Amino acid sequence: MRRRPACTFALPLLAAGALWLSTAPALAGVVCPAFDPPRVKVTPQIAPLLRDHTRTIAELATIPGRAPGPAGRSNGHILGLAHARYGEESQFRAMFRSLANGDVCGAPATLAVTFGFQERRLFVARELPRESCIHGEVLRHEMKHIAVDEMLLKEFIPRIQQRLEAVVQRVGTVRRRTQEQAMAAIRQPIDAALKLAMQEFTRERDRRQRQVDSAEEYARVTRSCGGELTRYLPKAGKPRM
Repeated sequence: MRRRPACTFALPLLAAGALWLSTAPALAGVVCPAFDPPRVKVTPQIAPLLRDHTRTIAELATIPGRAPGPAGRSNGHILGLAHARYGEESQFRAMFRSLANGDVCGAPATLAVTFGFQERRLFVARELPRESCIHGEVLRHEMKHIAVDEMLLKEFIPRIQQRLEAVVQRVGTVRRRTQEQAMAAIRQPIDAALKLAMQEFTRERDRRQRQVDSAEEYARVTRSCGGELTRYLPKAGKPRM
């Protein structure tokens, strides 16, 4: 079996642009105009779950991103692995207007974020016959990791939506000497909020997945099926999931 789901995550990708830029002079007073309220949409992404029975126990041990289970990284055998790549992709647009004195006013216009799992693959070692009892036990264990991921994503999407809505509201309208400076002032708090959301998601995911990979769970799977597992191990060693 294996320890907690292996994972890599994509760094935030924020594409930015201007919806429109007006160079019309402002009236006396040089005051920023009112912009339309920003629109924020966070959409969950959950890639199809692919199953792979082609890797051997030895090959599963070489897949990067695994964290050590109760037996430690160098002890035991990897019989199963729930592998996921997750992250976020964002599309951002801002509105700008030039003032008579040369300053530029800017405000967020739209922020569309896709957050979640971009790739999911569930491995069960090739040595375990698919009709065997132990294959079923390993598969059930890995599906617990999958369930944790899906539940966590469901919980985080509305949380991220609310946070980003609050951030763009706080940004409001900015005024700078150039459009580039205005864009930077708008983007910085949005970038920071997305980075924080990813960090929090990763920490909570790690915590919950460690709970699945408890010593008690490993012992239960090892003892299951009347000790059938020992038939398929290449040599003596504790299983890891």
